[in-house]
Amino acid sequence: MKPHFAEDIWEKLLAVWRKDYRAGEEPDYREEQMRQLLKTMFMSRQALKLREKQEYDVHEAWQRVNKRTRAKGSRRMIRGWMKYAALFILFLGIVSLWRVYDNKEKPIVAAVQSDSILPGRLKAELILANGERIVLDSEARSKEMEALGIKLENDTVNGLLKYEAGAVDNSIGMKYNTLNVPKGGEYSLILPDGSRVWLNSETTLRFPVQFAGGKRVVYLSGEAYFQVKKDTSAAFHVCTKQQKITVLGTTFNVSAYENDRFTETTLIEGKVAVEGGAERVVMKPSEQYILDKRSGVGELKEVETEFYTSWIDGKFYFTSFTFEEIVKKLERWYDFTMIYEEDDIRQMRFSGVINKHRPIEEMLRFLEKTTDIHFKISGKNIVAGKN
Repeated sequence: MKPHFAEDIWEKLLAVWRKDYRAGEEPDYREEQMRQLLKTMFMSRQALKLREKQEYDVHEAWQRVNKRTRAKGSRRMIRGWMKYAALFILFLGIVSLWRVYDNKEKPIVAAVQSDSILPGRLKAELILANGERIVLDSEARSKEMEALGIKLENDTVNGLLKYEAGAVDNSIGMKYNTLNVPKGGEYSLILPDGSRVWLNSETTLRFPVQFAGGKRVVYLSGEAYFQVKKDTSAAFHVCTKQQKITVLGTTFNVSAYENDRFTETTLIEGKVAVEGGAERVVMKPSEQYILDKRSGVGELKEVETEFYTSWIDGKFYFTSFTFEEIVKKLERWYDFTMIYEEDDIRQMRFSGVINKHRPIEEMLRFLEKTTDIHFKISGKNIVAGKN
C-alpha cells in the first residue's frame, strides 16, 4: 500500500496541537488530551519499527497501534484522535517527522533556543547576454530590452519571469542569458518556446537568447522542474555537468547540485533519454535515474514522484531519509548551516512532510519533543546535539 498525504486531517490535528502557540505560548502538555496525543504518537513510532528504505503499510501500522493502546488500558482515548495522531506520524503536518526509534520513550525537553531563521522567498537574478543584471523580487517591474529583441515580463506575485524573443536573428550568434536563484530563493521561467522551468534554491540555468537551428539546449546546475513544450522538429536538451537529458515534450525533475554525490532525474510524464558517460537510459513515467558521480554508476528505479517534486508546491516530502539528507535540502531553502555536535545525528532516519513556508523553529521544536536531539540557533547557524 502506497503512502497517501491527507492535509485536511493534518489541519484538524494542527488546530489542537498548536492551540496556544499563536499566542506565543506552548501547549500545556500536562493536560490529559495532550498527554494522550503524545503517547499515541510515541506508540505509532514504536509500532512502525521501520527498516532502512522499507515501504509503509499504513493500515497494518494503525492496527498495531490500536492493539497496543487497548492492551495498555487506554480505552478512554477518543478513537478519532488516535487516528489523527497515528496519521500525524504517517506523513502529515508541517513537520510530521518520526525516526526509527529505540524502545525507550524520550522525555519532553525544553523548547529550542533560537534566533529567527525565516523561510525562503521569491528572488532571483537574471544576467543578460550583454552583461546587464536584473534583480527579480517583489520590487522588480516588467522590462523590455529592445536592443536584444527580447521582452521580459516579471510576475512578482507568483515569481514567474516570462521571456519572449523576437524574430530569429542569426547575426546574434549563440549567446546565453543566465538565471541565478540564490540560497533562500526560488523562481520560475517561461522560455521563448513556451516551456516552463521552476528553479529551486541555489540553482543556475543558462539558456540561449533565442532558440535557433532546430535546437533547444539549456544548462543546469542545481535543481529544476521542467514542463517542456512539445516540438517534434526541435528536441529539448537539459545539460548538467555529468549528463544530458533529451526530451520531445514531457514533465520531469532534475537535481544536479555540484556538492551532492548523486544526480537524480525523476520523470513525471512523457519520455526522456538520459546520457551519462557511455550509458544511455530511456525512462518511463514514475521512474528515477540516479547517477553516482563518484563511481559513474547509474541506477534506474520506480519511485513515488511526489517525494522529489513537492518542492514546487510548497512542501518537502521525505521517506526514510537520513537527517543529513533532509538538512541539505533545508539549508538551501532556509539559508542556514547545520553544525553537528555528534556525528550519529546525521544518520537518524525520518519520514514525513514539511511545509516549507513555515518557520524552521516549528520543525526543531517537534524534533526536540519526540527525539533526544536538542537545537540552538545562533545567527545563520543551527547547532544539533543530544541530551
